[in-house]
Amino acid sequence: MVGEDRVLMSGKELRRVHVIRQTLEKQITQEKAGELLGLTERQIWRLLRRVEQEGDQGLVHRGRGQPSNRRIPEQSP
Repeated sequence: MVGEDRVLMSGKELRRVHVIRQTLEKQITQEKAGELLGLTERQIWRLLRRVEQEGDQGLVHRGRGQPSNRRIPEQSP
């Protein structure tokens, strides 16, 4: 489809999206979401705010696609 954005997510990120969506729809509480994801209520609040601002893409790890800070430098010929 034209204009369709694709986002690659790990299984962990997909689970987070599912639980955060349930929280936004008031199906579960922030406390319950924290228990399910192993996070504090404050972290859940931060994730909720990010999803509201950026959509599901907000839960994707920020370092994905970036070169490692610990990479070996390229050798000059």
